[in-house]
Amino acid sequence: MCQTEIARVHQLSLRTVQRWVQAYREEGLWGLGTKKRADAGQRRGLPKELVLLIEGLALQAVRRPLRSIHRMVCQVAREQHWKEPSYAQVSRIVGSLPKDLVTLGQAGAERYRERFDVVYRREARRANAIWQADHCQLRCYVRNAQGRAQLPLLSAIEDDYSRSICGYRLSFEAPSSSLTALTLHQAINPKEDGRWPMYGIPECLYTDHGSDFTSKHVEAIAVDLKIALVFSQVGRPRGRGKLERFFRTVREQVLSTLPGYAPKIEGDRRRQREIEAQARSVACLTLEDLEAIFEHWLLDIYHQRVHAETQATPHARWVASGIMPMLPENERQVEGLLLYPRRRRVVHQEGIVLQGAWYMHELLAGYVGEAVMIRYDPRNLAMLWVYVGEQEESLLCEASCVERGGQEVSLQALVSERTKRRKAVGNALRERKAVVVRYASPKQQARRELSRAAPIVNEVNAGEGGAPDQPAGDESGSEVRELRDGAKPDGAKPASQIRWYEDE
Repeated sequence: MCQTEIARVHQLSLRTVQRWVQAYREEGLWGLGTKKRADAGQRRGLPKELVLLIEGLALQAVRRPLRSIHRMVCQVAREQHWKEPSYAQVSRIVGSLPKDLVTLGQAGAERYRERFDVVYRREARRANAIWQADHCQLRCYVRNAQGRAQLPLLSAIEDDYSRSICGYRLSFEAPSSSLTALTLHQAINPKEDGRWPMYGIPECLYTDHGSDFTSKHVEAIAVDLKIALVFSQVGRPRGRGKLERFFRTVREQVLSTLPGYAPKIEGDRRRQREIEAQARSVACLTLEDLEAIFEHWLLDIYHQRVHAETQATPHARWVASGIMPMLPENERQVEGLLLYPRRRRVVHQEGIVLQGAWYMHELLAGYVGEAVMIRYDPRNLAMLWVYVGEQEESLLCEASCVERGGQEVSLQALVSERTKRRKAVGNALRERKAVVVRYASPKQQARRELSRAAPIVNEVNAGEGGAPDQPAGDESGSEVRELRDGAKPDGAKPASQIRWYEDE
């Protein structure tokens, strides 16, 4: 059937049929579709600058009513001799603004990032590949050792792959590097409870920019255990959403049913104070009670419940990963997690001072006045470890503090070590004395000086007309020879001796 017959049967113009056939031959089925106008999205009949003015007024942080925007725009249009827009046109222009543009203009960049920025989800491919660590103050008052109601702090480390909690710590302390190290120590070491199989050294530790995570202590631990430290962006906790979701689950499923629970009320300080006062009055649990309740919930409920995102229980997903967890190479690395980073201290005659207390060991007698490196356990300040050596540190001793419950150093051991050190110093001094007497005694020094002076005396005598070789009767020449040979001239003072401080 020809194109003319098709146009007659379907009541179309011949030119339309010809245009369709040409478009199909050039672009296929896509050529027969409805094409978008070249000026789509543009406001026809209004100047471009006028449209931009309407949009700019609507995007200001101080929101204006449409009536106010319409009046201002019409006034500017009359001044610039533009066509005045109607109220409906202004309303359509403002209503068609993109949501992200409105949010950025009216709410600011921070609100825009929260709603429209694309977030990269960091997903681990196996267990122990990525661990997340953070702290959360639990809104549940418990009794401390003095019997006062106080809010505890929960420090937790979560495995990104299985969503299991590898280690946690409940305490009344503020977030610190030592608290992080203790939590990491529990997460890395195998647990005695068979319901808790998670352990090993992670490949990466993902945290925020808190001072407890960016400290030299945590950095030294990461270097020693070969853990990569990754920090989220400052003030943007979205990358740590998985651990934040766990803290929310703790609040909803554990704390909400306990006496002393005090949820946070936004925007109503008076109501918040009333809730906290009531919670403190009914608080009866201790920190040990709360830890027992939390551990039961963690191991028997949370780890055994199917996770909505992974579609598996955290316990089963971690075990099914089939990894071989890595442990520290030696006990010193494990101790490094418990102890503070090495600190330099000078050994005094009374010992080593730390936080206002003195630590003593008999072996410190040989290092008085020298600098040493120390490490100590923040949970037990009764003793500290003393290391010597700059490049290869070696353990010298374990100094103790009697005031803090350490072992007392006996006077007999201290006197014995002091005497031994004094003898060693005396022997070293006597050895050096003998070398000085052998090679630099006063007579040897005088002979060296006279040997250097004799050629000068001969040259002076030769310039005055004398012979280079002095005559036998020359008193000055004979005096020089006598001094050079070790003899004393008449009336000469005896040679001074080298003086040393006598040994005790």
